[in-house]
Amino acid sequence: MSFDFSTASDSATNPLSYFSERGEDYEKYRPIHPASAIDTILSGLNPMQLIAADIGAGTGIGARLLADRGVQVVAIEPNADMRISATPHERVEFLTGTAEQIPLEGASVDLVTSFQAFHWFDFTKSLQEFHRILKPNGRLALVWSLWDQTDAVSKEYSRLIFESSKDLEHQAKSSMQAKTWSKKLRYQLFWQGLWLPGFVNFRRHEVRFNQQLDLIGLIGLARSQGFTPAGGTALDKLTSELKGFHRRFCNDQGQVQLTYCTRLYVATPTSPRV
Repeated sequence: MSFDFSTASDSATNPLSYFSERGEDYEKYRPIHPASAIDTILSGLNPMQLIAADIGAGTGIGARLLADRGVQVVAIEPNADMRISATPHERVEFLTGTAEQIPLEGASVDLVTSFQAFHWFDFTKSLQEFHRILKPNGRLALVWSLWDQTDAVSKEYSRLIFESSKDLEHQAKSSMQAKTWSKKLRYQLFWQGLWLPGFVNFRRHEVRFNQQLDLIGLIGLARSQGFTPAGGTALDKLTSELKGFHRRFCNDQGQVQLTYCTRLYVATPTSPRV
């Protein structure tokens, strides 16, 4: 799945409500980011001595991966349904908050992460908040695991998902503000790993991995997306199409393999603090 950052943020629609009533599916069926991505995030650091803030934590999938390594994590998530659906972890504490108003003191954390969420944030305000709460020698890591468009099965699955969201997208167009070319360029420069204001040592990493899902899992993964139909005939249509997709691509065990490309961006804050 490719993501168009020129249309992701600064929208007049409210992304904070997109994942309401999707927390259970999110927790059960979203893929687990590969261990090598967590290795890269923590490279050269002592996890047992780190305090991390995971922003837009969802149900804490990424936060728990860090916590399993010994990191103490404060998970910041605005959506109550997502927080309620989270699997508890002794090293993860959930707080209500947003990327634009993080309820933490300045220079209070060693690591800021965001898994599958940065595109929902206000680009400038969130980066300013990340910079504010990071210690001067801290680290920022932004992570996405996206359906690999070079894999035919994953490409077809993503096509079905995005086709199902067209009606919702059409309904939202009237409330979406047109983006300037400068904003589009800003996101493209970031996505290419070329520029992140307020941060230096900006590097991009990529790794691929697979996820095996049965029919229930394929439907659950679809329902966990913030832009797919939540009910009605549109969801019925998507479910029917996913049943056909499953029949075409499942193996003898009834499993379909989806391939992901994890894209990871790592940077450190500039000094003096902005």
